[in-house]
Amino acid sequence: MARVILVYEPKRAGTYADLLERAIPNPADYRLIPCTSREEAERAIGEAEILFCFRFPADLLQGAHRLRWIQAMAAGVDDLVAAPLPPGVLLTRIEGLFGTPMSEYAFAHMLAHAQQLRRVYAAQAERRWDPFRAETLAGKRLGVAGIGSIGLEVAVRGKAFGMEVWGLARTPGPRPHVDRVFTPDQVREFTAGVDFLVSTLPDTPETRGLIDPEGMKEGALLINVGRGATLDEGALLRAVRSGRIRAVLDVFAVEPLPGDHPFWTEPGITVTAHMSGLNRPDAIAAYCAENLRRFERGEPLRGVVDLARGY
Repeated sequence: MARVILVYEPKRAGTYADLLERAIPNPADYRLIPCTSREEAERAIGEAEILFCFRFPADLLQGAHRLRWIQAMAAGVDDLVAAPLPPGVLLTRIEGLFGTPMSEYAFAHMLAHAQQLRRVYAAQAERRWDPFRAETLAGKRLGVAGIGSIGLEVAVRGKAFGMEVWGLARTPGPRPHVDRVFTPDQVREFTAGVDFLVSTLPDTPETRGLIDPEGMKEGALLINVGRGATLDEGALLRAVRSGRIRAVLDVFAVEPLPGDHPFWTEPGITVTAHMSGLNRPDAIAAYCAENLRRFERGEPLRGVVDLARGY
């Protein structure tokens, strides 16, 4: 009997199922069920042994009586960790695919900040000759909160731009491309000392509200590509409105960001729609297929999540 893989993605489950069917070993041994809605997933979850998913309705897992393994099609898995999972179910996440696009996102906004591109665009729109001296990234201090695979990619590019790189990590000890490592008990010193702060932190009990925007250096730029809950949005709004910092936000406590949220109209805040990871279905399908090969052979999987720690 073919083993059932439920493929859940609210917009492109069919695309992912087609890509997976071409990539997985021995596709005849599996039956892939693509689901784009809660109703479809609720009907299929009871027979699924494997779940490949993005933003799966976690409460439906209580009906997953045959489930053995969940492969999240994203780096963040806080919703699944909090579910909780059925006993004995293995959870894995994507590792190593999002570092390049997310670090490029961060540096696009850092360069725009240093070169004052908003001022440049406004001057052009007004046909106003406005020479000024822009800043450079070289010599500035970059703080990277979260030194996982994504954070390390940010650090690599920071060194390439001639920046001093500070990192915030759960445990002490040297990290590649990082000049100084801080632990959470040193977060105030970390945030107060950097010109640019890029947060890639996951949402865990330890990281919630960890970053204090009001404690950041005057004139600094905060870029959050991790999780919205890792900083206090009220404190961020106060810090921006006071002129202390500017912010670029790709993630929020509530998504989609409500239309009446003050972030939309705050001049010192740039809002993007959780897009820094540049979702690539082909690469994600290949990753899932490779993990499936390992799963069937009893080999160690990539991206195994420590459920006690949440990442």
